[in-house]
Amino acid sequence: MTDWKALIAARPGGATTAALIATYGNPEGPGAGPSPQGGAWFTPSPAWARENLTTIPIEKLPHWPLLGGKAVSGVTVHRLVAVPLIATWAEVNRRGLAGRLRTFNGSFAPRHMGHSRARPLSVHAFGAALDFDAAWNAYGVPLAQQQIDRDVIRVFESCGWEWGGRWSDPYEDGMHLQWTDPLPGVPQPAWRDAMARGEGSAPKPKPTPAPAPVTVVKPAPPAPVVLVPDGQGGWRDVAGQRTTLPGGTVVNATDPARIWIAER
Repeated sequence: MTDWKALIAARPGGATTAALIATYGNPEGPGAGPSPQGGAWFTPSPAWARENLTTIPIEKLPHWPLLGGKAVSGVTVHRLVAVPLIATWAEVNRRGLAGRLRTFNGSFAPRHMGHSRARPLSVHAFGAALDFDAAWNAYGVPLAQQQIDRDVIRVFESCGWEWGGRWSDPYEDGMHLQWTDPLPGVPQPAWRDAMARGEGSAPKPKPTPAPAPVTVVKPAPPAPVVLVPDGQGGWRDVAGQRTTLPGGTVVNATDPARIWIAER
């Protein structure tokens, strides 16, 4: 059973690089160098990567979305992020929501924020962030226009993840989730970190009220019919009556359930 309270308590602050390094170590530590990709990218410290990065086999992340139209064999993250990610994704599956994410767009990525060397290290550089549905949630797209499934986001937030979709303009990042404490000044929903409080990732369903009793109205039985010759070649109904037929025969049908006939 996942100890959400302990996992969330051990989660680092995400507001400063120093706070991230204090928990995750420094990917730009000894041995780090330039990346063939150039720009804001770098080759992480080999010692740091060896000690901290792990690849979660995709078998532990069932129904994980495709990357570039292809299934991935695993997802590389920081070793301290692996347990909360596996547990969060299990919760997404338990809620039947896994199919609502269209694409996976990356996790560990050794680069600086905003693809600018002048900015701090990205949380992706620590292996502590994920991107989903990037084509519909580009950087800077306002919250109201982001097209990522809100039920899935709610599960991630309930499990302790910070969602970039709530960040202020122009830093909205609806594709982005990171394993950090809430950032200062970012409005947080009531369900943030709910799993640590034992509240689950969604409100408990309201009990279904018992159905109202159904009153069955039975139709009245058809009125009884007592037919006797009318003396003119036809018939007439004498139900509820006492009548004398031609020839003197008396038919008493005052109680149609019991008919008396007296012949003379």
